[in-house]
Amino acid sequence: MNDHMILRNNAEATKINYVRGVRHLMLTLNKLPEECEVAAIKGFLARLRDSGQLSSSSINLRVCGLKYYFRYVVGRLDLVVGIPNQRIAKYHTEVLDSSEMKKLFQVCRDMRQLLIVQLLFDTGLRSRELLRLQLKDFDKVHRTITVNNAKGQKMRVVPYGSHIRTTMIAYIKMLGYTPQGTLVESYKYKGNPLSKGGLQNIIREIAKRTGIKKRIHSHCLRHTFAGHFLNNGGTIPQLQRLLGHSNITTTLHYLKYAHQVPIKVKTPLDKLMRL
Repeated sequence: MNDHMILRNNAEATKINYVRGVRHLMLTLNKLPEECEVAAIKGFLARLRDSGQLSSSSINLRVCGLKYYFRYVVGRLDLVVGIPNQRIAKYHTEVLDSSEMKKLFQVCRDMRQLLIVQLLFDTGLRSRELLRLQLKDFDKVHRTITVNNAKGQKMRVVPYGSHIRTTMIAYIKMLGYTPQGTLVESYKYKGNPLSKGGLQNIIREIAKRTGIKKRIHSHCLRHTFAGHFLNNGGTIPQLQRLLGHSNITTTLHYLKYAHQVPIKVKTPLDKLMRL
């Protein structure tokens, strides 16, 4: 299955999650998935749900992994049709306001921490995209970043501000050399990229020092970028391109965080009556 997904050019996270779901079923029922009846598979998924150990989105990944296996690996469409997808619970998205973002900047202990937080907020990059960034991805003339191998193996271009350039210069000065590989490096393993776990630990520690009660992580800063972008006059189609969303309905989710000042316009009736 893993080889099949590699040939289809699936994202690394998708491969890991889908294979995990199929392996979980095999270890639980002690059978190959195609040897299981639909009722047994449904029972397996129902027990996962009732155990409360996995979120609805995690269970849904198990379902998607099994459906992928049945559809593309063993060609058992009868099993695909018989397995319902888990209904995913709706979660509130945390978005930080301007004062909270400034607190994050103020408590950063070095230029690497500051660069991470500012890049995530200024560009809306996903954590994996940030960790893969190299200096060659930055266009100093047009002040843009080319994001290669983004989710779905896509490429997109996002702008960055002058403050990022200032922070990058200070970060490189702090390192004492110009990174030849990824921009954000590990301190423990010099020259190697920072791990995703390392990135999340950094953000968690920064958030803890601020005393902010919101649940702050790398994706929270992506949500915050989206909210501030809309509040600064950006449009939904523009935001869709910057975030790299395939479906605009995903981007429309951020409208509830936009609090744009209404423009004073005449209503149709007032205009008609020339008031």
